[in-house]
Amino acid sequence: MARTHTCLAAALSAACSIATAVAQTPPPSSTTTVPRTAAVRASDRIVLDGRLDEPDWQRVRPATGFVQRDPDEGRPASDATEVRILYDDSAIYVGARMYDREPAKISRRLTRRDGDTDGIADWITIAFDAHHDHLTGAMFTVTAAGSLGDGVLFNDSDDDDTWDAVWEAEVSIDEQGWIAEMRIPLSQLRFPAAERQVWGMHAVRYVQRTNEETWWALVPKNASGIVSLMGEVEGLDGIRPRRHLELLPYATARGEASGTAAGRDRLREVVADAGLDMKWGFTSNLTMDATINPDFGQVEVDPAVVNLSAFETFFEEKRPFFIEGSQAFDRFGRNGASGYLGFNRSNPTLFYSRRIGRAPQGALSGPYVTQPSATTILGAAKVSGKTSNGWTLNLIDAVTAREWATSGIPSTRVEVEPLTNYFAARVRRDLGQRAGFGMLTTLVHRDAGDARLDSIVGSSAMVVGGDGHLFLTPARDYVVTGSLSASRVAGSTDALSRLQRSSTRYFQRPDASHIAFDPGATTLSGWNLQLDFNKNNGGIRPNASFWAVSPGFEVNDVGFATSADRTGGHAALVLLKPTPDRFTRERTLILAKWNVWNFARDLLGDGYFAEADATFRNYWSAELRLHGGRAVLSDRLTRGGPLMRGPGFVDVSAELRGDERKPVVWSVEGSYETRTDTSWSGSGEVSFEMKPMPAVTVDVGPEFTRERNETQYVRTFADHAATETFGARYVFGALDQTELSMDTRVSVILSPRMSLQLYVQPLISVGRYNDFAQAARPRTSTFTRFGRDAGSLQYFADANAYVVDPGDGGQRFTFRNPDFNVRALRVNAVYRWEVRPGSTLYVVWTQQREDEDDAGRFDLSNDLSRLWRASSDNVFMVKMSYWFAR
Repeated sequence: MARTHTCLAAALSAACSIATAVAQTPPPSSTTTVPRTAAVRASDRIVLDGRLDEPDWQRVRPATGFVQRDPDEGRPASDATEVRILYDDSAIYVGARMYDREPAKISRRLTRRDGDTDGIADWITIAFDAHHDHLTGAMFTVTAAGSLGDGVLFNDSDDDDTWDAVWEAEVSIDEQGWIAEMRIPLSQLRFPAAERQVWGMHAVRYVQRTNEETWWALVPKNASGIVSLMGEVEGLDGIRPRRHLELLPYATARGEASGTAAGRDRLREVVADAGLDMKWGFTSNLTMDATINPDFGQVEVDPAVVNLSAFETFFEEKRPFFIEGSQAFDRFGRNGASGYLGFNRSNPTLFYSRRIGRAPQGALSGPYVTQPSATTILGAAKVSGKTSNGWTLNLIDAVTAREWATSGIPSTRVEVEPLTNYFAARVRRDLGQRAGFGMLTTLVHRDAGDARLDSIVGSSAMVVGGDGHLFLTPARDYVVTGSLSASRVAGSTDALSRLQRSSTRYFQRPDASHIAFDPGATTLSGWNLQLDFNKNNGGIRPNASFWAVSPGFEVNDVGFATSADRTGGHAALVLLKPTPDRFTRERTLILAKWNVWNFARDLLGDGYFAEADATFRNYWSAELRLHGGRAVLSDRLTRGGPLMRGPGFVDVSAELRGDERKPVVWSVEGSYETRTDTSWSGSGEVSFEMKPMPAVTVDVGPEFTRERNETQYVRTFADHAATETFGARYVFGALDQTELSMDTRVSVILSPRMSLQLYVQPLISVGRYNDFAQAARPRTSTFTRFGRDAGSLQYFADANAYVVDPGDGGQRFTFRNPDFNVRALRVNAVYRWEVRPGSTLYVVWTQQREDEDDAGRFDLSNDLSRLWRASSDNVFMVKMSYWFAR
């Protein structure tokens, strides 16, 4: 193992050395003419009113000559656009005049802050590369209705709209079209200190009724970059980066109530709280964001799910503090590559911020138990930015509180989550335009004050990794990316035993020769390697990848991974044609072949994938996928038992979607999968996005799923008589599952700064088991059915349990009826009012309902009635935050 670590480290070091050498040669100058404009210093105060009637605006020579990207790439814009730039010592001002021959048809639908605007409203976006590094930038969008959006650009071609800057814009409409006037404080931008500044700039306009998108500096559809293809703004002289301080104190009032089946609400708790968010630009290029006692009650609740697998459900991060800047960690190992193909399902996420504030990992059983649903975050801080010598930094540190569960009978208080510190750091440096390298590390330290909790969670965890990319040609079209990381977890023998036995690795597998369970282990370590090749632009884009995750690699303390002990690769070909033809406007075809093994070289995956996408001339779009694989071995089917042969499969899915510009946008999608063991599953969804009024949008999407799984795991029973399967019986059942859910979202935009969002998700999931069987022989797909192939199976209704006599001299065993009916409801309503720029009032109502039994029968009327009568948990919250800046 040590030799493997040394060889991998040497290979990565050599690759970085080659990248450094290649990067010393600057890229040749582009033959494409770069559009340029000049900013002018304002001589008087600019009043933001959307009119451009100050004399200073007339002194500016506008940026013109916009070119279509859609629908006819390269053709001149149908209507002219003019963009002017003014500045003073505190802000950048953008004045954009959008000419329109039919001003009465300008789409002015209201959208919420950072809401989707494509197909909804006319808009103008201005993006600045203030560092002029051709890789990063900030973008600002305003619609013809005055709604705002903003975000950051990174890695030349990626964007993240979770960044919220404090800036202003006003719009107006006249007989010539519409006007947008923006004021962007210099404190919201990062740029180097220099007497004369040259910034990159994009200006993009969208006309909703014609679906026309025009660019000042055109980025072709088959190009890989965005920031590197910007035009330039000159004349920004005498401005200085501002070391700003922003304070955002908040106060909340929260009430929690329980609703009973009889319809009576009982108020459980009313609390008031306060906290502080802070942003401090302590240098011109580095910013610290900090939060003390944060409250994220305004974020949307997670959807209800029924998970019958051995693996954890992945939920997306929705908390603003943790979303902003997260792309720096997400892109580890993939900087420089566009169009990432995610066939590596074993690829771990090294930093998963949902671990911070997670649900407590310990538990207290008994009657009248009160246990927190999440861990309290005492405080967190982030540092991000770019140093003067080219290093990009992203650091985050957070501390969560010790949590307790209590029980009234008898009076008990038990620690269920220790005091914990989480730390993650990402540093990266680009070497010219053709190479770059970086590092990522995460650290977790816990202070468990209870021996029982110490037996569940590790005391410390660390991950250290390095990554790099190298463009093989000056045109930056072919790129090789790679990453290598190592992990180490320490803790008690009980905690490490849990990790070894977890579904991520199953070290207890009785037939595994390359791994072994060590009950005395107090540490666990491993490594992860990924290498990728990709063509970033052009109509034909090959892609290939190789990856390996060693059996001991563990990141789940502050990362996310479902499988270790994996190696594999894929080869893919992406065919793009973005220019219109007789039937379509653009189309894509993806063909891929993938394989997966474990470290014992057992073949665990051998599949193929094909996908075809097209946008038609009428702006309908269609997508067709084909995914399949042959029967191979599985080291997860028995959940810690011997290898079995899993079934082959073929999965076909399709989606058809209407024109997004219409008042009603419909979508129909379905999928069907069949497996060689006669298992099957099918699902269908019909969704409608309705815009009955300019300020109202309603999204409704019912989804129905039916599945028959012939080998759904039930339980494992130790029995020395089961010699064929190493002294244990691995029990399975044939599961018939029916699931119905409906996501509903209602958005009411009262003004560009005021909105009401409603999210409702009912879920009904029903499962019924039959044909119980046990795994007969390892490395086969043979199962022995109880009561049919051997032994006997009896069901006792009074105990709601099955009793099995295996019939081979082994012990009788019992298991509860695994049938289920799960009914759940999630409701989240958020009223948001930006009282003034940066200061926001939230009023939030959240409700959750749960009801379960073991009927195992799908009866829609009864299930809905039970769900409506189920007890509910309600949270009401009012939160006010006020922005101060210096």
